[in-house]
Amino acid sequence: MIAAGLLMGHNPADALGLRGLGVKVGVDLTRQESEEYVGYEFDSARLTLGGHVDFGSIFIPRLHLVPGVDLVIQDNLKIYSLNGEAQFIFGEGNIYGYVGGGIGVHLTRFDIIETGGQGNSINVTVPDDTKVTLNIPLGFRKRVGTGVLWFGELKMIIADQEEDSSLRFSLGLAFGASD
Repeated sequence: MIAAGLLMGHNPADALGLRGLGVKVGVDLTRQESEEYVGYEFDSARLTLGGHVDFGSIFIPRLHLVPGVDLVIQDNLKIYSLNGEAQFIFGEGNIYGYVGGGIGVHLTRFDIIETGGQGNSINVTVPDDTKVTLNIPLGFRKRVGTGVLWFGELKMIIADQEEDSSLRFSLGLAFGASD
């Protein structure tokens, strides 16, 4: 009944469809578990590259379906993040914000690690891993031209283990619809 009420107030012009594309670059901050330190400090920063597709509103006009993909790179580690998220847009005008939530699947892939030194190197293969996470993005967008916006985003990624959780800061450009 609630879903029917939400759908009745939904304008067909706001239906799902390709509304915009975005690209971003950022940093992913993580930390290993530590019993010595009470509080939070980060011990690694990883480069992130990514993109998203805005499929427009679902259920209500300001709630958008925004899946995306990120590549996280650090030394011999690559993490491919597939994110299914919804974002609630608040504010109006040239600058507005959003907050959201969703599920991420993170495919962790390691390159071959060489250990030892001076001709005594040994190749060690670390097994690949897959994790499911809860993602909570918070960000803003600013219109810089017709159909072009730049955005900043902080995404909290919550996993079952501390070393798989992170804070991800990103800056990027979005092309297409602006609301």
